[in-house]
Amino acid sequence: MRTIEASDLAETIEELCLEISTSLPRDVSEALTAFREVEESAAGRQVIDLILENAQVAASLGVPLCQDTGFFTIYITLARDAVVTGDIYAAAAEAVARATRRGSLRASIVEDPMGARTNTGDNTPPLVDIELSTGETSTLGVMAKGGGSEMASKLAMLPPGAGWRGVLDFVVEVVEELGPGACPPLVLGLGVGGSFDRAPRMAKEALMRPLDVESPDPLIRAREEELTREVNRLGIGPGALGGTVTCIGARIMEAPCHMANLPVAVSVCCHSLRRKTVDITG
Repeated sequence: MRTIEASDLAETIEELCLEISTSLPRDVSEALTAFREVEESAAGRQVIDLILENAQVAASLGVPLCQDTGFFTIYITLARDAVVTGDIYAAAAEAVARATRRGSLRASIVEDPMGARTNTGDNTPPLVDIELSTGETSTLGVMAKGGGSEMASKLAMLPPGAGWRGVLDFVVEVVEELGPGACPPLVLGLGVGGSFDRAPRMAKEALMRPLDVESPDPLIRAREEELTREVNRLGIGPGALGGTVTCIGARIMEAPCHMANLPVAVSVCCHSLRRKTVDITG
């Protein structure tokens, strides 16, 4: 059995927090560039140009891509022969706090959410999601998701007969209502099935799959493409100024569910999709 020390992961978490805060992932910039070519609105093309320019400036100066540097989620997937020792929650929090100081990241996390809403001052605690795998590879992923994108995300418990058409209609309705406030062009993560608590988790995790990595399931792949097309028909466009590119990609995760339910959650993300996964197998 391979032992992974929580303290050894802290440095990687810290560096990933800084990297994703200042550098737009290659797959996202390439998707923006490709969709720019099919955007029919001149204003929309200009918005995408500004987004790409902003990313270049942020990377060259080492400054955040967006003033909302987001809520950090740490994803740890352990191979079947791996175990983490030590306090991973404390190690992750310390890593995020150090990254916040080093990168001058805006502190956005508040405690006592229904009361004083006191800012913790260092973006802690992060969310830590640990999953066990039957595979041979252990991975560490970090995502930073802004408040506007989170506000636009939704969960629904659909009737079991709603099917894919019902899921599709739900997501399009969510984007039509709140998507303009989430800084389009958007990337959509969809969690279908599982349970009331599992669908949102899958929706957010789905965003970790790069836009240039297709689903191995042809049906899921076709539905992701259909969802992107349907959302783009809304005409919201880049920067919500109107246009043909409202969404540059969708990713779907699904799981078995109770026969009486069809849980579905959509995790809406702005064009600044900040996430990265690395191998920690060693």
